[in-house]
Amino acid sequence: MHMLWDIRVVLDLFLGGIGIGAFILASILYTIDNEKYSSACKTGFTLAPILVSIGLIFLLLEIGRPFHALYMLISVNPTSILSWGGFIQGAFILLSLYILFNVYKNKKLSNILLFITMTLAFVIGIYHGALLSSFGRSAWNSSLPVLFLSTSLVTGFLTTMLIAKFLGQDNTSNRIVKGSMIVFLLLSFVSIIGWIYGLKSQDATSKEALAYLFDEYFILLVIAIVFGMLIPIAIYIKSLFAKAHLSSNELKVTAVFSLVGIFCLKYAVVYVGQLEYLVK
Repeated sequence: MHMLWDIRVVLDLFLGGIGIGAFILASILYTIDNEKYSSACKTGFTLAPILVSIGLIFLLLEIGRPFHALYMLISVNPTSILSWGGFIQGAFILLSLYILFNVYKNKKLSNILLFITMTLAFVIGIYHGALLSSFGRSAWNSSLPVLFLSTSLVTGFLTTMLIAKFLGQDNTSNRIVKGSMIVFLLLSFVSIIGWIYGLKSQDATSKEALAYLFDEYFILLVIAIVFGMLIPIAIYIKSLFAKAHLSSNELKVTAVFSLVGIFCLKYAVVYVGQLEYLVK
């Protein structure tokens, strides 16, 4: 069998998702108290343009047009979601680099600039799922935009907090962040169940994709749900009611489990969705 897309598309969706989630967390913490959360803000603002750029490079290499990036940034085809996605991600990278420059120069960031760039980050998170849905594949149904956005926020938040923890930022797990994490994790869980239910309840090709998912990627699906979502949800709910910061071990467990689980999820989604492309 031959797959149309390989792991480079998965890496684009995964790394780009971490990048936009990292930026959104950094923006929230900067707005709350940029001095108190300075390490976490710098971490998130640094990760954002780097990871989104690396993801885009993987995507361009996959489609065989690595030097097509400049054209995508300056020319938008109104009828092409891929064209719009390239333009939006390019704009996000430029604005996030400008923000990063100002952060390291200790210049005050404009709330309007943060809001505009955060809006682009949310749009990119939705776009990752919408891009797949736009191909009309039975396995890439309408649950993907929400699923990809919520899982991107989870991985971006946790990656930023974990790196900031190593840099000495011990207080990123405030009630706002913990509450947000619980919402994102629950939304991820509900969305993946919605995706699976959608496969079960649609046409014959969709049901064939569901059978293929269970036959070939069942272990990845279990890892995604149990380790990527349910265990982190339990840890965060416990921490929220205990009114305590996550311990170093709890943060490591939730970060590693979610990163591995959500990578497995995006890998399975991309590959299962290509069932109709398979050539035997």
